[in-house]
Amino acid sequence: MGRVGETIHTINTTVRTFLMVCVAGILGSAGYVTYDMFDAERRKLAETESALATAQVELENAGVEIAEQAKTITRMETALQLLKVDQRLARLEVLSQQPQLASEMVSTTVRFTELSPEGNPIGKPKVFTIDGDVVYIDNWVVKFEDKFVESADIARGTSLTLFRRVFGEHQTPSDGFVIDEVGSMPQAYLRGGEPNEFEQEIWSKFWQFANDRKLAAEKGIRAAHGEAVSVKTEAGKSYLIELRASGGLSIYPEDRPVDALGEKS
Repeated sequence: MGRVGETIHTINTTVRTFLMVCVAGILGSAGYVTYDMFDAERRKLAETESALATAQVELENAGVEIAEQAKTITRMETALQLLKVDQRLARLEVLSQQPQLASEMVSTTVRFTELSPEGNPIGKPKVFTIDGDVVYIDNWVVKFEDKFVESADIARGTSLTLFRRVFGEHQTPSDGFVIDEVGSMPQAYLRGGEPNEFEQEIWSKFWQFANDRKLAAEKGIRAAHGEAVSVKTEAGKSYLIELRASGGLSIYPEDRPVDALGEKS
């Protein structure tokens, strides 16, 4: 029995050792699986944090871009508003309309008054009697590049006009009445002081600028040309002549008749 007992003991020892090895293996495998799962979760967390950081940066950049776009839109809106600014230049009042004895035409007597940028009368009003009831006002107009108008440039922030003459539909321009002498400064641009050198050069070289695009471009001039506005007048009415900052002239009736202005003579 002694040898049999030793054999049984040996078997038991071997079985225990095998079982311990198996348990250790199982625990080791479980530990490896647990570590692998933890490492995978850690990597996912790191990836999520990185994605969040990237998204945060993108949001911040988007915020900056939106702010810049908002500024750009504001600048564009301001520029468009400046381009559309109208400046009152003169008032044309129809004092009377009388039939001509020698024909079926009428004679129209008007009073022309230049206005300040605020719309107040400046200079001495001029009275003319023209043939017909359609009145033409001939002008020289200088238009500057939009970029100067958009930026409200001091010298080139608006188009400039020199009133040349007024005449009726049955008269030629050369037979019209002179409003502003060539070489003189329009009352609307005197602003209570002497014309500056830039304005003097504009009018003294007007036709040079009109015929030389390179010379005009050096002064930021987009166009220089003659332009006439006209209106079929009615007795007792008053008309305003306006200049758009980026463009030309327009004429339209005021809501108040001449009598209401207290200026009829």
